[in-house]
Amino acid sequence: MMSKFKLILLPLCAVAFIALSYVIVTQARFASRPDPANQPSADTAIAFWEKRVAQTPNAYIDYIYLGEAYARKARETGAVDYYLRAEAALRKALGINPNYPPASSSLSNVLFAMHDFKGALALAEPLASVPKTAPSAWATIGDAQLALGDYAEAEAAYQQLAAINPGPSTTSRLAFLADLNGDTAEALSLMEQAADRAWQSGDYRENLAWYEYQVGEFNFKMGQLREAESHYQASFEVFDNYYLALAGLGKVRAAQGRYEAAIRFYEQAIAVVPQPDFLAALGDLYALTGKPDDAQRQYDTIEFIGKLAEINQQVYNRQLALFYADHDLQLPKALTLTVTELETRQDIFGYDAAAWAYYKNGQYEKAQAMMEQAMKLGTRDAKLYYHAGMIAQALGQTAEAEQLLSESLSINPHFDLRQAQIAQTTLDQLHAASN
Repeated sequence: MMSKFKLILLPLCAVAFIALSYVIVTQARFASRPDPANQPSADTAIAFWEKRVAQTPNAYIDYIYLGEAYARKARETGAVDYYLRAEAALRKALGINPNYPPASSSLSNVLFAMHDFKGALALAEPLASVPKTAPSAWATIGDAQLALGDYAEAEAAYQQLAAINPGPSTTSRLAFLADLNGDTAEALSLMEQAADRAWQSGDYRENLAWYEYQVGEFNFKMGQLREAESHYQASFEVFDNYYLALAGLGKVRAAQGRYEAAIRFYEQAIAVVPQPDFLAALGDLYALTGKPDDAQRQYDTIEFIGKLAEINQQVYNRQLALFYADHDLQLPKALTLTVTELETRQDIFGYDAAAWAYYKNGQYEKAQAMMEQAMKLGTRDAKLYYHAGMIAQALGQTAEAEQLLSESLSINPHFDLRQAQIAQTTLDQLHAASN
């Protein structure tokens, strides 16, 4: 009896030791980093520069600082309306001095954040030949081309950026590019390097939190929950109440089956900013835990946000379409949203969203044609493989469907609370039918 107990206990102890060792190593890694740089809060900066422009309304430099403070507040909180304020302040600066490149540079960054990718590109391209604004311009050019699906142009812009500014922000962009091209291990390594360099350079708290969050995201995409949690937690600790980190921790808790803890994290994230994907995740958690009325309130809020302002529709267009498709709501509208977006933005995730909307509307051949475009780079994304597998299953391509769904769950069995369960159920049914 004792020997059997030891056989059970030893593997458990080994697992516990490995887990504890990981925590100790991770904590030591974070503890060895220098303290983040200090700066006034975004609210303090906004109040200061608002007062300045009220006193000296023709001081265009003050308007630039005000616009950048608004943009910082938008990044920290996810509140889209602050980007509108940033745009207004920066356009005011350019109205006073139309030929000041730094104002155009800041405005191009804001337009990108508002998903006006072509507008951002048009402003950034002339600035690439101006030494003072060249790094920011090449970054925005690459980011905009990436968002639009012009991947060769994006890579060329990033190479230009790397030649003149080989810092953490450049490394993080190369990580995203590697991820799109299917090299997830290289993407994770590059993002870890970017985070480490940002810490060593004494970057600001919000920037450091963003890097840690992105490392967490790459780990989560690979199904590495413990590592993802560690970086989400680091992100949260370096920048208090960071909404992205809160949602990341909620995602990990949901994947671990700790639904009440996941609900609490998502509730905190939504208290900062009610983004559609956060609301959808929270609604799904409520539904799973027997709270249908609470779930419906989250789903209704998503609808309300979509109708609230034009800027919300512009920024959250894809989130809204995927929410409709995932929950079998307003399927014609989901299709219209995705197909319309493809007219101006032809990235792989746009094709994926359109494929999923076509599938949900019963147009399986069109869905598969879109999915082929979505997977052309070989991106290792569980949701892409899931969508492709479900489309193949609908077309009667059983063997391909099994392979794609198996690959999806192999990449990340927790890629979505609802959809991962559907993937597993469908795969089980396909296995049963083939045996």
